[in-house]
Order: sequence, then C-alpha cells, then structure tokens
Amino acid sequence: MALSIAMIPLAADARISGKAIRADFHENWPDLPKPVKSDGGEENTIGFAVGDDIVLLGVMPAPIPWGDLEGPCETSWLWPEARKVLREHTDHIIVTVMGDEDPIARAKLLTTVCASILATCEEALGVYWGDAALVNSSKIFQAFTNDSLGDDGLPLYLWIDFRAGLAEDGRTAGFTVGLKALGHREFETESSTDEPGDLRERFFALANYVLENGPVIKDGNTVGGDENEKIRVVLADSAFGNPKRVLRLEYESVKKKKRRD
Repeated sequence: MALSIAMIPLAADARISGKAIRADFHENWPDLPKPVKSDGGEENTIGFAVGDDIVLLGVMPAPIPWGDLEGPCETSWLWPEARKVLREHTDHIIVTVMGDEDPIARAKLLTTVCASILATCEEALGVYWGDAALVNSSKIFQAFTNDSLGDDGLPLYLWIDFRAGLAEDGRTAGFTVGLKALGHREFETESSTDEPGDLRERFFALANYVLENGPVIKDGNTVGGDENEKIRVVLADSAFGNPKRVLRLEYESVKKKKRRD
C-alpha cells in the first residue's frame, strides 16, 4: 500500500473536527465514495476511509520544522507572505492517504482532503506539499482545488514547483520539482530564451501533457510552440542536484523570416 503525504500548518488554538471535514468532503465531491469514520489508532489522530483508501490526520502539537519550510517560503511566488505567516504557526497536521491506486489518483484524494480541512478550520494556514517542497496559502489551495479538480483538470501548481530565474548569461534557467512523485521524470533547462514567467508556463504545459498522456516525451524529441522554435529534449544528468536523470530542454536558434515592409 503506497502513501501520499502533505502537512497543514496551524495557528494557535486550532480546532479540528473529523465530522465537519467528512461532511465538507462529501458535499463538495459527491462523485467520490462517501467518507466513513474509522479508528485513527492513536491519540490526536482522525481516521476515515474513502472507498478502499485510508485517510489519517495526525494533529502534531509542534510547528513543522523551519528547516523544511524556509526554502519553500523563499521560492513561493504564489504566496509571497508565506515566510511571515508560517513563522508564527504553532502546530500542524500530517495528512496521509494510503491506497493501491496510481500516484495521480492518490494526489487527487490528498488534495481534496486537504481542501476540506482548510475549509472547515479557519486556523489552517495553508499546505506544505512535501513531494514538491512547495507551500501554498489556504485561499490559493482551495481555489486551485475547486477550479481544477472541479473541471476534471489537474491542480499542478499545488503538486509541482516550477522554478525559473535569470542566469548570468542572460538566459533563463529552471527546473520542476514534484513530477517524480507522480511517476514521471522532472524537466529542467539552463538555456531557455523564455522570460521566467513564460518558462514556468512551458514547464506547466509539458507536465500537464505527460500526466495526461503518459511518458511520451522521450530523449531526442523536439518540442516547441511554432515553426520558429526548436527545443530539443535530452535525457541527461541534472545540472541542479537532482540525483535522478532528467529531461533537459536544449534551446536551439531558429532563424526567423524577415518581416516585410
């Protein structure tokens, strides 16, 4: 039985209700099996089943270690106040989903459970998605969950960190974190001619494509938005410390047609 885990930082005096969480889950996701209360097995643990999957919420009377949060707070472009807000949290919930489904199905269930916790607990500040070293606020997390999963999409900005920034040579470098946990290779590049925001969007599109279609982007393939853009995909060692081989995007110059007067 495989596990998927996230953590929810809590402000002081938070009250967690398993009954309220189950009710919110059933109301917002009626197409999923109705959650059934089960024994958490330990003190300060809430348990319930969703079909064949087991959900455990462990309420921990201590903050998430700052060493785990500091880096994600610094790079959280969707939650610029993350450092200030999370420095003050006092407790946290470890949310665990156990099941035999594929990793994407488990990630979906984990996401919906986290959204129900956030919706029923005002002191729940956001979500730390450990597989992507990523933090998002309660408001952002609930919005992406409802908008994406409600339309049968994937809330990739909650599952994957799309890092991008300007390199010393004026180009843009970046990489993804989180695709490995979903069963795919990470993407990265050191030679992008995109602006950082555009590179994030490119990574998003590539990640969404492989998650919907399988590992169909291979070593030697070429990707690009139009005929003036050639980006070669190379299976290579990571330039950013990832111990696994990655799909590196190598940007190649393509001479554009001269504009007619």
